[in-house]
Amino acid sequence: MTPKAPAALAVALALAVGGVVPATAQAPIRIGASLSLTGTYAKLGKNQHEGYQLCEKDLNAKGGLLGRKVQFVVYDDQSLPATAVRLYEKLITEDKVDGVMGPYSSPVTEASVNVTEKYKKVMVAPLAATTSIFKKGRKYIFMVISPAEVYLEGLVDMAIKRGLKTVAVVNEDTLFPKASTAGTVEMAKKTGLQIVLQ
Repeated sequence: MTPKAPAALAVALALAVGGVVPATAQAPIRIGASLSLTGTYAKLGKNQHEGYQLCEKDLNAKGGLLGRKVQFVVYDDQSLPATAVRLYEKLITEDKVDGVMGPYSSPVTEASVNVTEKYKKVMVAPLAATTSIFKKGRKYIFMVISPAEVYLEGLVDMAIKRGLKTVAVVNEDTLFPKASTAGTVEMAKKTGLQIVLQ
């Protein structure tokens, strides 16, 4: 989780639970998340889970959020968008969480955000970088990391500084790599690099 994520979480959850809650309210603020604890994204999903655990521990050590303890409710989406959709539906309708944190990856987030938008539930998405997710008239999702389209800006700068004139771009045909590739190709063309293969 980036350093900005706990602050973004605090602001988003303050909005989600309706502002300042008196310190006498003892029920914890429950934050739901579907994470890739198994499947394709398991290694990174487990890192994300550790970040959420550290966030919970840190916030609670400082007195919680809005005078209340924080409790994460986490399920394994197995790196599958359809499973994540089902789990966010459960988190919101059955577990009655106060707010949600996003899953790992752009494809899983793209599917899940339809659920949080339907229920007008704030989702802080710390590990989804494809900007198309944050468009489409969506109002309850917040991006934390840099957009995919600028991920390889440093690589393009390095190519120019080393005097390269041509570049070939190869990518996986999924949401994040396609967005990253589009941004890279656009930057490369603007700097005068010739795209010889895409």
